[in-house]
Amino acid sequence: MTTTDTTATTTDPRPGFATSVALAGATVAAVHPGQLARPTPCGAFDVRQLLGHLLGVLDRITVVGRGVENPFARPEEFEPADGDWAAAWGQFAQEAQAAWTDPAALTRPTMLPWAAESGALALRTYVAELTVHTWDLARATGQQPAWDDEVLTMSLDVMREILPAEGRREMFDAIRATMPEEMRGGPDPYDAAEPVAADAALIDQLVAHVGRRPA
Repeated sequence: MTTTDTTATTTDPRPGFATSVALAGATVAAVHPGQLARPTPCGAFDVRQLLGHLLGVLDRITVVGRGVENPFARPEEFEPADGDWAAAWGQFAQEAQAAWTDPAALTRPTMLPWAAESGALALRTYVAELTVHTWDLARATGQQPAWDDEVLTMSLDVMREILPAEGRREMFDAIRATMPEEMRGGPDPYDAAEPVAADAALIDQLVAHVGRRPA
């Protein structure tokens, strides 16, 4: 996967990141214990596993922002010992946002699974991932978040930039071939794009592009 990171060099994604973290946090806080075993649109994840994965995404964002260790050596999921997902989200979110305080993090080369990219592009990509997973969680728990159009536009733009509509399986296979053997397992991160109207809501366009069915 190759990109031309033009938007990332002219637009600071950190405000959008803060907005996406806040919306995800509100969605996490509204999950009830009785909903934890519900299925979600995200592969085989139930709500509990998706919550753990969301914490893992924040942890990885923190590591990428600090730029001192391999983010892909970190656990993919976390679970709070006391079961307080909202408090855990608050702690992880604070650490993630602090890690990106220094503007130098935006221009520092960052190793993503497919290539070395700027920190800004990495953060834009993670904003999109957080947004998609917030939608997954909301769908599973009957919530209707108040989506931010600027975050959705940034997320849709970066996903269209890095994730082609065609040939995804071949692309992911090629990426795996360049990765350490221990990182080659698991399913493709995104399914084939789903059809959606050109004038559909931005959130529907985003989730359809990454393989979810918005209807």
